[in-house]
Amino acid sequence: MENQENQNRNQNKFNINYRIGFDGLSSDKSLSLPGLMKCVQEASLFHTFAIPGAFEYYDKMNWVWVITHWQVEIAAYPKLGDKINISTWPVRFKGYFGERGYEVQDAAGASMLAANSNWILLNRNTYGPVRPTNFICEKYGECYPFLLEKDFSMPKAEGFTPLSVHDYTPTRRDIDTNDHVNNVKYLEWVYNHIPENIYRNYRAKSLKVAYKKETLLGDNLKIALSHRQQGDDIEIVAIIEKSGAVATEIYILCQVVE
Repeated sequence: MENQENQNRNQNKFNINYRIGFDGLSSDKSLSLPGLMKCVQEASLFHTFAIPGAFEYYDKMNWVWVITHWQVEIAAYPKLGDKINISTWPVRFKGYFGERGYEVQDAAGASMLAANSNWILLNRNTYGPVRPTNFICEKYGECYPFLLEKDFSMPKAEGFTPLSVHDYTPTRRDIDTNDHVNNVKYLEWVYNHIPENIYRNYRAKSLKVAYKKETLLGDNLKIALSHRQQGDDIEIVAIIEKSGAVATEIYILCQVVE
């Protein structure tokens, strides 16, 4: 993927332009949900890159932002060669947490994706939470509201039928610079086990993720998938457990590919 950064100073939001390559594509040459979320996630990283002194400050304080929740609505998926723009902005800082919004638009400016996210600021040594300082809040500038009504809650499990259960041990390719599993990897694991008829004939239009416990290289994990019919749509819930405790919950609402 080639990218070009451009900060819109009039709105104080961060924008980055992408052109879709082969990485992360589905068989129909459209970007998969994990591939799309990888681009969205990286936009916040590039935002921090664009703020003078931000990374140096985090390194000095030995702090890191860790995501706790995603709420995503997808209207369309880009295809091979398409140009898209991703914008991201801080919504608010409260206590140990920071909220961030996202939007993906196609080359004509039509909205393809809107997302809400929640993050917690942690000390890398102790993994204890810390409060964002005025320095951080001022660096990110004025805050803008979410595009979606905020709802990070997961659906109740009633009526879901088990699909499959799988054991998995994270390898080096799953680990990020914080020495824990990268956020998008959980979604990739789930997509590896979605039944072929659903994978080929349905496309995700809604996604929720709740990260509750970090997972590390060599951990013994259990990935359990279940599903429920909702009219013409299919709901998928994935529970990823570590040592018997829920590490991550993922909810995907899928619609028939037209």
